[in-house]
Amino acid sequence: METPRERGRSIALFVATLASMYWSQGGLEAFRDMNVALNAAAYTGALMSILLAHELAHYVVALRHGFRLSLPYFIPLPFGFGTLGAVIQLRSLPRSRTALLEMGVAGPLAGAVVAFVMLAIGLRFTGPDIALEPGATYLIFSDPWVVKLLGAAVAGAAPGRYAELHPVALAGWVGCLVTSINLLPLGQADGGHIMGAITPRWGRRISWAVIVAMLVAGVLVWPGWAVWAGVLLLLGAWRNLAVPELPTLTPRARWLAVSALVVLIMTFMPRPIELEEVPAPPQAAEAALIHPE
Repeated sequence: METPRERGRSIALFVATLASMYWSQGGLEAFRDMNVALNAAAYTGALMSILLAHELAHYVVALRHGFRLSLPYFIPLPFGFGTLGAVIQLRSLPRSRTALLEMGVAGPLAGAVVAFVMLAIGLRFTGPDIALEPGATYLIFSDPWVVKLLGAAVAGAAPGRYAELHPVALAGWVGCLVTSINLLPLGQADGGHIMGAITPRWGRRISWAVIVAMLVAGVLVWPGWAVWAGVLLLLGAWRNLAVPELPTLTPRARWLAVSALVVLIMTFMPRPIELEEVPAPPQAAEAALIHPE
């Protein structure tokens, strides 16, 4: 049972995360300009709905399977996307492979459903590609398969490479990124719980293989993979939870595992974020050489 102090900490972090999400979408302008304020509020409400669905699904299913666990603790971040997600501390080991798998899969599936809904809403209001300014640098968000499919379904086409996502669509995109990273078969990530339940004997070896793959991908594909691998190593979260080998998984748990694989395929992005610099006109470059100040 949670203590009043734990409940207070959970509520305080929830409020702080709401504030950091709002701040991340406009800073001081979110308190001065009505359009910026509305966009920040739309993003904050959509993203928190995704994260709440994810964490509450974990919490409810874990309780039903007899886990002892903490309340969700959201992690504020006053830049970037405004949050690093949330964590729930397990205070008891799983009683069965099915319990571990269903607890692990509940969050990503619930969060993905809400993220897909937010994408379907936001993509309808996402405009065409913006006009690029010479010499400017742009942040490019890759499209997972679900964005391409939903874009075609609700807007006639997937958003262009240089389209500025509507705040609700951006929240859905962040939800896809969080879901795909959580579903990687690694240690105490949700995907690690799923893989550990499917194959208890091989779970730790698979986790190490994924860590190595992430470090390599961090050099060759996207630096973020190496950062995530380093964080997991520092926290010791690469270790899988111990789980009894018997009884085996129920048919329902197996179908849930297949569903998780489908969601991972639909949301995964090898290089989620890119920086692209638009070349400056030749005359601007010549002027810069003549007048370096």
